[in-house]
Amino acid sequence: MYKLKFKGKLAAASAASLLTLSLGLSLPATASTVEFKDPAISPTYPGCAINEAPTGNDGGISYEWAVKMGKRDNATLINTVGAKSLSEIPPFYVSPDVGWTHTADWIALEVTEKTKLKVKVSRIEGVPFHIITPENTLFAKGYSRNMLIPGIAIYNGWDDTSCEDHRFNPSGNVDWSTLVFKGNNLNTAQKGTVEYEVKLMPGKYSIAVGGVPKALDSYPANDCDPADKTCYIYTGRHGYRMEIKTGH
Repeated sequence: MYKLKFKGKLAAASAASLLTLSLGLSLPATASTVEFKDPAISPTYPGCAINEAPTGNDGGISYEWAVKMGKRDNATLINTVGAKSLSEIPPFYVSPDVGWTHTADWIALEVTEKTKLKVKVSRIEGVPFHIITPENTLFAKGYSRNMLIPGIAIYNGWDDTSCEDHRFNPSGNVDWSTLVFKGNNLNTAQKGTVEYEVKLMPGKYSIAVGGVPKALDSYPANDCDPADKTCYIYTGRHGYRMEIKTGH
């Protein structure tokens, strides 16, 4: 599945999304800055290394959000992610690289002061989305499902130089990236809400959010009938609401 968007195509898309909810929504923030965009200038596309040959589009991770916060701020983000985006399955995804870079959401967070960060992610229903291919054609559109089992991973730094790969490690360093793993909460309790707290020094951080439903012996096909409960939970795009606080 294609990612929601690609670097180099955000200027018009991000402006429209804030009006239509078609790609993402930021609710009022207190003194913080929240933008639905990739902060990197250089363009990139999923899988920029084809047959181990760089394509010249090595612009790092394609972030969905750019968030800047001080010592005591609040911000809320709303968007959609893939059902298993932090816990994809064999044979294409093998531990520890079980995250799907292009169906998870990535937040480029900048903290301007030493602070305590609190992140809370909850499932929500009915978030509109549309997916655009690298050729700028419509791949899919619809409204999000509401059975996300959310998980969070946080890393030191932003990545705007690596060749973005389809797979990443949500529990450690990402071998193709400059990011350094800091911590996670992969929701072993399988709840509809997950939280994570960490003390941060001033600097740049990357947050990945996605779905982490429990492992199954057999998984439904991507084109299964969503009227089936297992199909509904394990496939498609699911809505999330992320509340970010500093200093609380």
